[in-house]
This record gives sequence, C-alpha cells and structure tokens, in this order.
Amino acid sequence: MPSITLYTSASHRLDADSFAEFSTALALLAKEILKAKENNIHISVLTAEIGFGTPVYFEARLRQEVFRTVSVLNEFMHQVDLLIKEKTGVTARIRCFSFDASNIYAKN
Repeated sequence: MPSITLYTSASHRLDADSFAEFSTALALLAKEILKAKENNIHISVLTAEIGFGTPVYFEARLRQEVFRTVSVLNEFMHQVDLLIKEKTGVTARIRCFSFDASNIYAKN
C-alpha cells in the first residue's frame, strides 16, 4: 500500500509516455513523502465517463502509519496536485483514505 488510481475523462487521458512519466514521479512522491516501500506501491489510471464533477479525479488508499501525519498527507496531496496540473492542465479532485492495518485484508 498505497494503492493509487487516477480517473480521467477521455479528453484528459494521458498517453502512454505521459502516464509512464506521471507514474514514475508519483511513485517517487510516495516513497519520499509517504515513506512507502517500492514493492507496495500500486498505480493505475482509468479512463471514465465523467457524468458530473472534475475531468480528473485522484484517489489514494493507504495504510495508517505514525509517520503519516496530517502535515505529511497534506504535503503529499499538494505535490500530487502540482504533478497533475503539470501533466493534465487540470485542477483535479484529490482524495486520500488512510486505513488502520487491522482493517486491511489483503493477499499477495
């Protein structure tokens, strides 16, 4: 964990090269700011029909850790915001959901 998904409308979809750059930069943010282990980071992009709201939506689900304080998560969201604006030109809706380890059930 973290598991990160970027939802974009078709008109804001990243091409393969841009998505590769975005993923690399995002993984670096997760490692540096969230202290995530590289083998625990999962990043995906989904092109979606956006019926209402912003054309780009970012969602991160991550494990609560004592070092992932409010200020750390705020910094992560700020840096994600800058990255998304750089890559898409859009101010995205950004959401982070933090879960206690006892509430996470996973395999692999």
